[in-house]
Amino acid sequence: MTDFRDQKRYDAHQEAMRNSRRAKQRAVARATQRKRRMVLVALLILPVAIAAFAFTWSRAGDGTKKPVTQAEALPEQSAADQAVGGRVAMPDHIRGVHVTSYAVATPGMFEPIMALADPKVGMNAIQIDIKDERGEVAFSTPIPLAKEAGAHMNIYDPVKVLRRAHEAGLYVIGRIVTFQDGYAPGTSRTLAVQTRSGALWKNDLGITWLDPTNEASWEYPIQLATYAAELGFDEIMFDYVRYPTDGNTENIVFHDPGRNRDETITTFLKRASRSLKPLGVHVSAAMFGLAATGDLGIGQKPGKLRNTLDAVYPMLYPSHFTDGQFGISKPGDTPGPTVAAALSDWRRRTNGGTMQIRPWLQDFTLGGITYGLPQVLEQIAAADRTGAGGWLLWNATCTYTAGAFAGTNGQP
Repeated sequence: MTDFRDQKRYDAHQEAMRNSRRAKQRAVARATQRKRRMVLVALLILPVAIAAFAFTWSRAGDGTKKPVTQAEALPEQSAADQAVGGRVAMPDHIRGVHVTSYAVATPGMFEPIMALADPKVGMNAIQIDIKDERGEVAFSTPIPLAKEAGAHMNIYDPVKVLRRAHEAGLYVIGRIVTFQDGYAPGTSRTLAVQTRSGALWKNDLGITWLDPTNEASWEYPIQLATYAAELGFDEIMFDYVRYPTDGNTENIVFHDPGRNRDETITTFLKRASRSLKPLGVHVSAAMFGLAATGDLGIGQKPGKLRNTLDAVYPMLYPSHFTDGQFGISKPGDTPGPTVAAALSDWRRRTNGGTMQIRPWLQDFTLGGITYGLPQVLEQIAAADRTGAGGWLLWNATCTYTAGAFAGTNGQP
């Protein structure tokens, strides 16, 4: 993943990675030399050490420890980490927003979002799209399939954006839309969901899908995630990590139609986690809000991943629930109780696991009542009260309610 071809855009990052490798090689060489010297010195001073032992032991009570210098106390930071301002540790309680790649590249949209950054009492995380719902990859990569498919959009410079966010103290979550993809399937049809006639299957929006039953199709999103981890994203979130739900699903032909859906998605996420976590990045997934309430038939079983993923982000937009769900007549008009009821199911399904539950909350209006500050704060209060490990706000236009982060210190 370090064979960069887009030199003009990523010269700085390439040099950083080379410097990192050289530094590691020099460190190994120095360590070997030090060991050899230590053995030689030990042989030379062994008689003196034996003679001095009694004296040293007698003065053990009043000896002083050598102070640890700052250089010795701090771990060595790689050049790659330095290029993006170093990684930001995962907060105990996530408070952030969704930002599209185009919003990142538009100062009039991105600057108001960055102005919300206040790691101590306000926004401490930001979710930025890497690969979106259309299959567009926000920046150039060395991944052959992305190049062949024409998926590279060069919308923002990830190194500059990561440095900006990290310097503001923000934990950066990179979102990868996994199987819905309007580019890659057209280049490699064997990886695509197909119709009975052998054509590329498309959903209601006219977008093709990678076939989740074909493990060869898993490599592309995992390669993107690996590259993003090497760049310095703090967490990778897999979205649309499921089977298709809209469109003529009866006309779908999968590579392995008999494969168990739950096992398919679970195995993919476990493989992705095994590949990514050694790189120092956290791994998560976004799931339907009702995935913990019942079997949706799309492969999302949160209980199977409770000790695999670092976090799960259930989409708990109250307006998306049908009337009567959770015994609530109008969920969209009752945001607090709706979020609390849904999270109750999520806690029950993932009980005993290490995976944090961080709901997506609604900061947009869709039918019913108008969503403003009271409705947003009501959802936040419900999430905090029920012990969620944080939350993210969703608005497709990336315009967020003023005051939503004021004093949201993560306490119920």
